[in-house]
Amino acid sequence: MSPDNIDLRVLAERPVVRDDSPSEVDLVVHVATSRSIGDQPASHALNLCVVIDRSISMSGHKLEAAKQSCVEIWENLNPGDHFTVLAFDHDVFRVSNPQTPPDQVKDRIMALGAGGSTNLAKGWYLGLLELQSYSTDRHLNRMILLSDGQANQGETKPSLLGAESGRARDELGITTSTVGIGTDFQEDILAAIARASGGRFWYIGDSSIQDIIREEFSGALSVYLERPSVRLDLPAPASVVAEYHDLARVAGRYRLRPIKGNDRFAFGVRLLVDPAQVDGVELPVTATLLDGTGTVASTTTVLRLGGLAEYASSVEDPTVAMVISRYLTAKTDEEMVEQVDAGDVSTMITMLDKQSSLMMEIEGKLGGVMPLSWEAMTEAERLKNERLLAEQRIEREQLLRELEENESLRVVGELIDLVQGLGADDLVRDLEGRIRKHYRHRSYRDLDYHGHSPVDVSRDRSEVTGLLQAAIRVGQRVAADHPYAREEISAIVRRIGEQLVRLS
Repeated sequence: MSPDNIDLRVLAERPVVRDDSPSEVDLVVHVATSRSIGDQPASHALNLCVVIDRSISMSGHKLEAAKQSCVEIWENLNPGDHFTVLAFDHDVFRVSNPQTPPDQVKDRIMALGAGGSTNLAKGWYLGLLELQSYSTDRHLNRMILLSDGQANQGETKPSLLGAESGRARDELGITTSTVGIGTDFQEDILAAIARASGGRFWYIGDSSIQDIIREEFSGALSVYLERPSVRLDLPAPASVVAEYHDLARVAGRYRLRPIKGNDRFAFGVRLLVDPAQVDGVELPVTATLLDGTGTVASTTTVLRLGGLAEYASSVEDPTVAMVISRYLTAKTDEEMVEQVDAGDVSTMITMLDKQSSLMMEIEGKLGGVMPLSWEAMTEAERLKNERLLAEQRIEREQLLRELEENESLRVVGELIDLVQGLGADDLVRDLEGRIRKHYRHRSYRDLDYHGHSPVDVSRDRSEVTGLLQAAIRVGQRVAADHPYAREEISAIVRRIGEQLVRLS
């Protein structure tokens, strides 16, 4: 991909660093592609393996949808592509591979039936082996792992499987995306495998399986940077004291996931600067984007030393605060998953309130952003500023959606807390599972820093709407069973209904 199609920026919280004492400054490295998917022909063929969970819990329409998706992918492959399908339960079955006669592939896929228990790790490991068997220098290696139900056989440690997935990417060039279905799967494993390999973790209802697999298939063909990384060069008096990302650092470079068309990625760091060690008044910070060992683009931003008055009057970049808040929100979501698991709903509600306060602060900063005048900019600067403002508008809209989600989850949390106090824990287990999956899905999405497509927005809304509808049913049942608490329960149910109307 030409550097002209890469937007690489180093954004500073403020352009001025105080000259009277050591101080901290937050930076964000932002990578974006300006072309849409499909504008550039793929330069590589695809070596794709779809690994399907065929355990007993996949029986019925979920497995049928997965099989039909595989057939559609097969029918849209190019002659030079390699296509493999594995299915697993307690064992692994090779459904088809690149040597399978073409007229037999569809029949083999559609003949697949449900089996026994779930050995997810074994299915994934053997998928890696299959991809290695058909890998060449001109093929992109991709795996899609689709699982329903918890892994109950074989290796189940997320940290170990994540480490192996990272090694598969670094040494074999294999990226795995994972799709979790239902409310009872082991999302820790699926998220660890996807994140470490640079893939994506999806949590969806079974009706969306085909859409997701199609998106993964088309996305793999639109990859512009297969093994991107960023090297950050800092001036001597500056050092990194905090990192707002979960990226692996290898040989002094931050390893990113593959970059596709119409894509963006960002991560943040906090620097400590000692002005007493600065020679002059300028502090250049350089980010270099590489793909493998080749340099793709490089950019430098210059911080300057200034007095307290200049520092206080300097303009704060809201994008930096937004990226860092995304990371902190994602980490809070992971903590709330732990609180839900521990049954500590009251702490979860408190954390939601704090998270909402942070979101409102960032939303206010984004809302105050104004474009520069036409006279103050060259044409190139104007186009860049318009693109940045458009991104910030999207981020503001997403923050507002997430504030609505937080309020909805807070009210559902109040219902769970009340029902647990009445001793009816069994009635809210499904709600707890839905909240847990929503937090996990949202935290992974925020850490990956994807912009929302209309499909993503619809899926998020549907997810929360389904949770609210289920909560109303639980509240109505509990109110009927506990007449002495009916007034309090009914008040919460009414608030849940108001949230449902607001999201509809």
